[in-house]
Amino acid sequence: MGNSNSTGGILAILMFIATMTSWIGSGVVSWNLVEPDSFGGAVIFIIVWGIMGKVFDFVLGLIVAGIASTMD
Repeated sequence: MGNSNSTGGILAILMFIATMTSWIGSGVVSWNLVEPDSFGGAVIFIIVWGIMGKVFDFVLGLIVAGIASTMD
């Protein structure tokens, strides 16, 4: 039996950590970019955070996929 189960678990944990990091990091970057001071600014912040979160998540997903491909 191989160690594919442990490798899959490690990759799942790595992807979870990457996802949480991407959303928190994109929130901080979005906050510093928009600096909301009104209701309209808060709405723009949430929109920018959603867009940046998806972009960050996609890039980190590609990085994790690249790591996974080297673990074969």
